[in-house]
Amino acid sequence: MHHSRVRRVRYLLAIPLLSVAFATEAPPARAELPACAAAPCPSDAGKPVVILAYYRDRYLRRLVHGVRHSGLPGDVPIYYGSYWGTGVNTRPPPSTPPPPRHGPPPVMPNRRYAPIFSFARTNFWEERSLTPEEEQAVRSGGYTGKIPQLATLLRKSGSVRYQAGLEVGRRFRDAIRYKRAHHLRVVTWQFDEIPNESVAAGGSKYLPIVQGILRGLTYGRPELGDVKLPGIVYASGRTVVGIHSRSFWNAVDDSSLWLVGEEYPDFVGAPGSVARAISGWRSRLPASLEAKYVAGLTPGYRLGVGLGGNVKHRSESFVNKWRLGYVRTRALEGGGLAGFAQYNFNYHNVATKVVEDVMLATSRGIRLLRR
Repeated sequence: MHHSRVRRVRYLLAIPLLSVAFATEAPPARAELPACAAAPCPSDAGKPVVILAYYRDRYLRRLVHGVRHSGLPGDVPIYYGSYWGTGVNTRPPPSTPPPPRHGPPPVMPNRRYAPIFSFARTNFWEERSLTPEEEQAVRSGGYTGKIPQLATLLRKSGSVRYQAGLEVGRRFRDAIRYKRAHHLRVVTWQFDEIPNESVAAGGSKYLPIVQGILRGLTYGRPELGDVKLPGIVYASGRTVVGIHSRSFWNAVDDSSLWLVGEEYPDFVGAPGSVARAISGWRSRLPASLEAKYVAGLTPGYRLGVGLGGNVKHRSESFVNKWRLGYVRTRALEGGGLAGFAQYNFNYHNVATKVVEDVMLATSRGIRLLRR
């Protein structure tokens, strides 16, 4: 998570000119993807993906509705999930009663459920949850109880910091293993995020912790049957541009299906110009990660430091037009994006009309990427 931003670990009135630009697109394919138990999913290969992150469970129905009415091709993988872990404000406080439920829980098309784990300290840092039998089976050594506070860790050696991160990542994976054993289909995971502090003075001390977390998440505890499970890693432009460690990016590459660039633009200025300027981030990555790069946006109405969006409080029609222009430019001039992500479906960001508009723009971007 951005510790420098307030995140709390953490459309379409298209104008005629833009509508014409999409008029020649083929109708969306209707074939559904086969179910997938664990990433990487063979049926997803070569397809641009959609990633939807951070929402309250009671609003999942709205996301599903938005996806189903967006015009997305029927074989687009949808990765979605929200935060696991307690100890930080991972969800906004309720301000309204939950909407009444009608019928069975909604099912996301082409669902690829992927919970989010945070760099911010949660209960996973406090203790690990293994049965006595599992404790006996795992390797001895390393951290078995509370992980030291971050300030303490940063004064330790790189090896100690890596081992601490490794244990945290394994605890994340323990949670996935437990949920799978209780019949929840967890296809993969999301990690939010490579911390911005990594590019501040002395920030390289964060990198072994992150590498350990990603290693632990990806490989888990082989003694308990875990096998490699790559996931989705989030990174801001500051870290994409500012981290120059090849070994670090190799570790991210080994752990990831996709790398979400947190573009999160302010909805001001010419959207095409903004999109072209931000597209340069991707070229700073190793080629293997460039191919995994997903452009990340937010719906734009829940404002916060680093989240971008409708910072000038313009009209809904302006926001829809701006978002569409940005997505269109990123799709056409992105040099082969792996897909689009939308982060933070909370407060006004999860209003039914907003979700519909966001998914319509996302659908058009995906269809352009497939041309």
